[in-house]
Amino acid sequence: MIDKRKIKAALVMNIIIAAVTAGIVISYFFGNTGVLRDNGWDSFKFFTTDSNILSMVASIVMIIHEIQLLRGKNARIPRGVILFKFVATVAVTVTFCTVMLFLGFIYGYGFLLSGTAFHMHLVGPLLALISFIMLENLGTIRFRESFLGIIPVTLYGAVYLTMVVVIGEKNGGWMDFYAFNRGGRWYLTVLIMHIAAFLICVFVYKLHNYFVKREERK
Repeated sequence: MIDKRKIKAALVMNIIIAAVTAGIVISYFFGNTGVLRDNGWDSFKFFTTDSNILSMVASIVMIIHEIQLLRGKNARIPRGVILFKFVATVAVTVTFCTVMLFLGFIYGYGFLLSGTAFHMHLVGPLLALISFIMLENLGTIRFRESFLGIIPVTLYGAVYLTMVVVIGEKNGGWMDFYAFNRGGRWYLTVLIMHIAAFLICVFVYKLHNYFVKREERK
């Protein structure tokens, strides 16, 4: 039996994530240049934007299914939807951890948490993490499925590596704004980011399953 109070709380969080993130991304095209960005299209080269958009889409999908669940139209949320929210949650948690444990020391936390970046780097990721782990106790995740959370990091990493290292800023690529190629050691960053992403996958997977099983014991 589902806990409707938790689903209602998760629904509110998903609405906040979806509405605020959509508003911020739209604002990029109307004068909000923000952190390390000159225009709206520039924002899409940052993992921050991409991961938050992924989280926004996952939240919208969850909103639809949670409303149907609360109205009694469905008895459960499809497994694919739960896994989608898991992948999106891992992605924004990677964003959060990268900012808090690495980029903050380079650019300064005041800068990275200013303006709309406060939501994209901190609030949005935490809402996604809290809602998925503690409130959306709608089915366990298998260990092998936890590896799905690495996919966004791998895909973005391939693009970043191509634009920063293979093409390079001088040839029309990107500047190394994440400082992942300092000293030409991009290969270490690739290894570290994938290990970190895997650990975050396990962290989210373990805690989500813990709360699901605790809910089942009630």
